[in-house]
Amino acid sequence: MNDKTLKEQLQTEMENLQSLVDEVKLQMHLGAKEAQDKIQPYLDELESELSEAKNKWEQFESNSESAWEEIETGLRKSFKSMQQAFERAKKHFPEKGGE
Repeated sequence: MNDKTLKEQLQTEMENLQSLVDEVKLQMHLGAKEAQDKIQPYLDELESELSEAKNKWEQFESNSESAWEEIETGLRKSFKSMQQAFERAKKHFPEKGGE
């Protein structure tokens, strides 16, 4: 995989993670107070992971090719943690009507 493709792939992942955080915030807004209380810890975890991933992304962009592999590994770990936190949060999203 060439570096441009890797960079594009990681950028897409970052955008997807931002979307996950936005979805959790939306669901919190739509939910009852009880649901919000259950979702908040997951949102905190997601925002923390996203912040860490953004820091790693900045390192990725400013480092030489030799450092990319290590930074990529860290980014992918953050991505996986965020996906898992999102899945846990999703269990507490308000139920959609009609089903």
